[in-house]
Amino acid sequence: MDIADKVERLRERVRTLSDGEESDIPGTSELAAGLDKIVDHVNNGAITDRDRLAVILGGLSSLVDLLEPGAESEPLKPEHGDAGESAEGLDQFVETFRNEAGKRLQGLSISLMGIFGDVGSEEALEQSTDHLHAIRGGAAMLGIDDVAELSAEMENMLLTGRKLDPEQRQWPTQTLLRGFSMLDEAVDADPLAVQSEDLDEVIGELRRAAARVDETGGHAGGDGDGGSEETGDDSRKTPPAQSGKTRTKESNLEQPILIVDDVETIAASVGFILAELEVPIEVASNGEEAMQMLQAEPFSLVISDVDMPRMDGIALTRMIRSTDGLNQLPVILLTSLDHPKERQAGMEAGATDYIIKGSIGGGELLRRVQDLLEVAPVVERSASRRHKTRRILVAEDAETVAASIAFVLSEGPFEIILASNGKEALRKLKKDSFDLLITDMQMPYMSGIELVTSVRANSELAGLPIVMLTSVDDNEAIAEAADAGVDRYLLKGEVAGGKLLSITEELLG
Repeated sequence: MDIADKVERLRERVRTLSDGEESDIPGTSELAAGLDKIVDHVNNGAITDRDRLAVILGGLSSLVDLLEPGAESEPLKPEHGDAGESAEGLDQFVETFRNEAGKRLQGLSISLMGIFGDVGSEEALEQSTDHLHAIRGGAAMLGIDDVAELSAEMENMLLTGRKLDPEQRQWPTQTLLRGFSMLDEAVDADPLAVQSEDLDEVIGELRRAAARVDETGGHAGGDGDGGSEETGDDSRKTPPAQSGKTRTKESNLEQPILIVDDVETIAASVGFILAELEVPIEVASNGEEAMQMLQAEPFSLVISDVDMPRMDGIALTRMIRSTDGLNQLPVILLTSLDHPKERQAGMEAGATDYIIKGSIGGGELLRRVQDLLEVAPVVERSASRRHKTRRILVAEDAETVAASIAFVLSEGPFEIILASNGKEALRKLKKDSFDLLITDMQMPYMSGIELVTSVRANSELAGLPIVMLTSVDDNEAIAEAADAGVDRYLLKGEVAGGKLLSITEELLG
């Protein structure tokens, strides 16, 4: 919706309040007159900063919402339907999110204005991050990626600036206002998505502003605030000539990640999602065990649940920040969307970032870990991991099965690399060296049988041990796998029973 249309619609709502027979609300006539002037200024081009005007209109809309009769009505909730109505059910969830995000944006318009003064309000800053966090979480869970990413970067900018003393903060005001305007338009759009071609530019500006605060401990500079905006690509700054995986290619250097969670399935899911980074991953079941591992060998990043026995994630973060040699270690906390106090306590304890558990599979966790690994320390390969030289490639298109395999084999001295189909697995086998292949039988693009046949036809891979997994206990399938050249055949239901680990150790000697 055009900004002029938004002003006009708001003016009509205010006029209804001021002219209504039952209305006795003071000030509404003056507000309607003021909106008349704004309409005139918009129409004759006197107002050029439309992003700031959009934020102000959002705040006024929130005020009108409170003044209008029936303002306390219940928000739309999704209805439950049968399996045949799944598409309609999804639409209802999207509409529910659209309504809730609209309310959050109205609140955000007020709170943003409260932080842009000489010394912004701490309460307004907290409210702004809460609104953005709620929008980010809902969008991530519904797969509305551009809305989730933009709100996440705005939130990160505010949280990064919050680390500074109030008098040191100088926000990239115009960039934040542009981001707000994009989110506001996205919520009204059909389909619900950011329509602006400037999305990447705004996200890049937000990342650079946050990076400057992290690197210098000073203010973020700003566009329109007296600071100078850097040019160049929109990635975070990295150590010289190195970033991501390229930093771990030297044989004695690595970037290991420690996952801390008492729920095995969640730890396995996080490990599966991060497997494509091809970095060592270790698992601890609570904060106490994690501290023992951190003090025994070096890590580059910690990802921890908050709610755990023995020592929770917040206590673990505090201990990391107070321990010499660990106090600069990046820490990501996994939090629940409905526990904002947990999130705030984690940031106050020194967490680098936090991720909503419900969105870890939506690409957000992987992206944020990739960003942090660009600036996280590269450590010397530890003595215990130096023996983990046996590399296993797992070709499996079902994420839950792949996660189970990775978790079971994490008990042994193995490095696990995942491929989501046979074609990707064959490409990895030709590119890198592996000691064992574990493959599903039925996969898209290239089946397990076709993969095994291709491997056995390649002279450089012909001797590679292969384990075939299937969900079907069928003699013909077993015979077909044996004819293709597999060394062992295993039912998927036996993966967690210790048999897979036993076979793996046997084949690797």
